[in-house]
Amino acid sequence: MPAVIERERVSTAELLRRRFISWERLIQVLLLVALLVVWEMTGRVVGEFFLAPPSQLPSAFWEMWKTGELWRALLDSLASLVVGFGLAIVVGIAVGFLMGWYGPAGRTLNPFVSALYVVPAAALVPMFIIWFGLGFTARMVTVFLFCVFEILISTYTGVRNVDRNLVDAARAFGASRWQLFSRVVSYASLPYIFAGLRMGISRAVKGMVVAELLFAVTGLGGLISTAANYYRTDKVFVGVIVLSLLGVILAAAVQVLERRLMPWHRGIGAA
Repeated sequence: MPAVIERERVSTAELLRRRFISWERLIQVLLLVALLVVWEMTGRVVGEFFLAPPSQLPSAFWEMWKTGELWRALLDSLASLVVGFGLAIVVGIAVGFLMGWYGPAGRTLNPFVSALYVVPAAALVPMFIIWFGLGFTARMVTVFLFCVFEILISTYTGVRNVDRNLVDAARAFGASRWQLFSRVVSYASLPYIFAGLRMGISRAVKGMVVAELLFAVTGLGGLISTAANYYRTDKVFVGVIVLSLLGVILAAAVQVLERRLMPWHRGIGAA
């Protein structure tokens, strides 16, 4: 008689407790509190001219939000970030699949990808100014170049590292080349693709700030630069915190999408 395995039923309160109440969360909170205390004490000693204490940041945030400079800068930054990162996803995944699946394409393009990957995007700024000017296009291209290679190389690596047993099993059941690609290789490559997306989104945020500082004083990068020129360190820290939160939120969104598309995949450290 086969054994019956019953799933453990856990209440919502218990799930929340397990997720948000743990030694790791407690240590995180204590570290954050210690950081804020040290920051506050240091800011009061050296003065807000050099280091605004965290107690002054809420008023600075409200001032920036009320005047509209913060949300206008955020929307301006998001425009170039979303378009640049979106194009990087399409191009990176498409070229990565092409290089990994089609051997001649991989051997042909690999030297060019390797050469372009080591070139700092900031080194191409003078050419971007000549080609695209100082507007939205130049910022979008910078974001694209900052993150596309992480996605491309991760996708290529995922295709090249598909388990041969899976491929052999699919062929044994008569799968065509297209079925092998769409049903086996594409799904098996998803962990690598999402690893590239997680790296790419952080690189995209950095590229967005670099573009805003180098091409035009606009967006969150321009807001931080302008505040620093006027020695408003409180506004500088508000901009930096908003940038950090933006990166955290976007990375969390990628992880949520990853769990949705790969419910079968759990990392070793998931426990």
